[in-house]
Amino acid sequence: MREAWREMSLLQRVLLAILAAMILGFGIATPIMGTREGIEYGNTLLHSTQEGEVRRYTGRIDGRRAEFAVTPDGTVEYRWGDEAYGPYRVAEDPSASPKGSMAAWNLPGIEIRRGDEVLFRGGLYDGERPILYDEDGEPFNFLSITYGTSGGKVYDSNGKELTQRDLHEPGLSIVARLALREPELTHRGSFAFYLLGTLLAAFNMFQICFPGLMFRQSIRWHVKDPYAAEPSDFYIFMEQVEWVILTVVAAALYWLAITAVN
Repeated sequence: MREAWREMSLLQRVLLAILAAMILGFGIATPIMGTREGIEYGNTLLHSTQEGEVRRYTGRIDGRRAEFAVTPDGTVEYRWGDEAYGPYRVAEDPSASPKGSMAAWNLPGIEIRRGDEVLFRGGLYDGERPILYDEDGEPFNFLSITYGTSGGKVYDSNGKELTQRDLHEPGLSIVARLALREPELTHRGSFAFYLLGTLLAAFNMFQICFPGLMFRQSIRWHVKDPYAAEPSDFYIFMEQVEWVILTVVAAALYWLAITAVN
């Protein structure tokens, strides 16, 4: 075994070490990531904790700490870095139940306030994507359109320039969902991606260890005596390129294994 290792090129040794480290390292990291549950928000996962009666969902968004704090009385506060939003107060109100075409859905009526200001009256459709419908049965801020300029400024559909505080203000639908019920938790980490990465890494390790066998198998149906044939310099070069590419692809699958939200 030691003799075979000494006969390998530096590239073979390096790739084998990287592949073995990825199998072991991500094999430990993937199940660990699966134990940390939370909610998906802002293209990231906010981890869930309970402090007395306060539920907290904490993570990082755009490089800053982000956190929702929810109390049993329907109060929701959100912080993004030094910016504070709310507190919002969500209360059930049957008189706010949507009318018109949405009346048949029997959505429970709710009212959302921020201090003395009424931000919303209507109902919440709590599907895979929560949608608010106002009292008239119309979608409430269903499409939030923004556009940017070459100077880095962002504007809303009315031409108002949006600050970073504006861009990170939470939507009222997520506020209502958090206040009305504890959302179903999810987690990062996908064993399926880890398995695919490991299968690819194992295959790559095999062909790196036995390049002669792989060469003979590839030509056995094209020549009479594959054991007498010798690989060309171009074949050897392309073989090494394939080793590197498969290592990169395996690394990408492993990265998905610990970052994919399930």
